[in-house]
Amino acid sequence: MTLARTLEPETMDAFDEAVAYLEMNHAEVNRIFADDLFAGGTTGPRVIDLGCGPAILAIEIASRDQAIEVMAVDLSTEMLGLAKQEIDFAGMLEQIMLHQADAKTMTGYEDAIADTVVSNSLIHHLEQADEAIKTAMRLVKPEGRVFIRDLMRPESESAVESLVQLYAGDENDVAKQLLRQSLHAALTLDEIRDTAAECGIDGECVQATSDRHWTIDWTRP
Repeated sequence: MTLARTLEPETMDAFDEAVAYLEMNHAEVNRIFADDLFAGGTTGPRVIDLGCGPAILAIEIASRDQAIEVMAVDLSTEMLGLAKQEIDFAGMLEQIMLHQADAKTMTGYEDAIADTVVSNSLIHHLEQADEAIKTAMRLVKPEGRVFIRDLMRPESESAVESLVQLYAGDENDVAKQLLRQSLHAALTLDEIRDTAAECGIDGECVQATSDRHWTIDWTRP
């Protein structure tokens, strides 16, 4: 029997949770995300990062090309506060602009304003994943890319615990619990393929890209 999905809060509004997330080791995951993004096709120069969190991924992407400008979007005030510090420390205040907005809707933002829309680990926070996917599709220009990656829900509790020990075994208990909750909240590969198809994205654009991640890589016609 497939493990049932258990939703977690949509945003990290508590300061201690936001800090705990920032302190987790995301460097390798973000490096691979950026490697795959740039290897898969044209990226930028205008990039929107939906659900940017502390902006570590936005910094990784911007560091690859000085011509890239990133609009980093998050709803959490606490996350955006941490993001500003990280961007300042990285010396990228001119390259990365923070916006507080709901990534599910991006109300008030025009269509087709980005060459590339990315998102990492946002979808598992959302009850209705199609909302953010459709928004990403709306924001990207014709011939632009939508590149979304998130966790993939395992089939059993034992599989969840194996992944927690493998990828967060050296982290503290708070970090382990954050990963555990995220895996429970994630979509399966079949679920995200069905959701993407409802949004008009072909199933071939949705692939399992690690033992715990799926990725949408779609180019707008």
